[in-house]
Amino acid sequence: MTSGELAYGAMVLLGAVLAFAIRGAESRRLGYVKHPGYRFVGLSCLLGAALGAKLGMLFYISPERSGSSLVNFFDLHVAGKTVLGALTGGYIAGELGKKIVRVDFSTGDALAIALPVALAFGRVGCFLGGCCYGTPTEVPWAVHIRGLSIHPVQLYEALACLALAGFLYRIRGRDRPAGHLFRYFLIAYALLRFSCEFVRGEAQLRLGPLSWAQVYCLAVALGFTLSVIWARRRARADHRTGSP
Repeated sequence: MTSGELAYGAMVLLGAVLAFAIRGAESRRLGYVKHPGYRFVGLSCLLGAALGAKLGMLFYISPERSGSSLVNFFDLHVAGKTVLGALTGGYIAGELGKKIVRVDFSTGDALAIALPVALAFGRVGCFLGGCCYGTPTEVPWAVHIRGLSIHPVQLYEALACLALAGFLYRIRGRDRPAGHLFRYFLIAYALLRFSCEFVRGEAQLRLGPLSWAQVYCLAVALGFTLSVIWARRRARADHRTGSP
């Protein structure tokens, strides 16, 4: 194992430990842990994230070698994993898990701060490990790898995720419908990732000027923005009519 791989593993582990601690604290603050099925929801999220991280690599199958990429798709070392797929898989599995154990309240707010913290440390790990690299550039802060000057896109995302975590922490105590803090994270991260994809160096499947990953990020941001707007309008309507 190389020093880069060790550094990557250490940063991912550190991010996971911090995220787990933050999620636990937020779960207790929000009262989620009182429900006997809550632990199962967390487990289902983890399993869904692991599967989704793998399936999400379909966005990054190179058009020039799609045949060989598909053949090696289930080789973890060759095909890798992606955050977009992990978030999607974790979200879907969490919703299914809630139905199985009859958790009838939103549980995402406990993850709203934990996830960007984990992502920030993970991206620092990517930078140290040399993966998820950027496109060639001549900006003064470019990093030099294998004779190329490239965008440190991993650090762009890490800094943005830390800023997002800080912002969400600051507003977490404000009155809002349950689950909206988590939706804010999903919207913000989707837009952040959409922006970072312009300077990501991996080959991707494309739809005109945008990659499929960017199209997906826009769809996620739009969908959750509409859900926030709809929930706010419903809450105002209920308030006017005096509905419980």
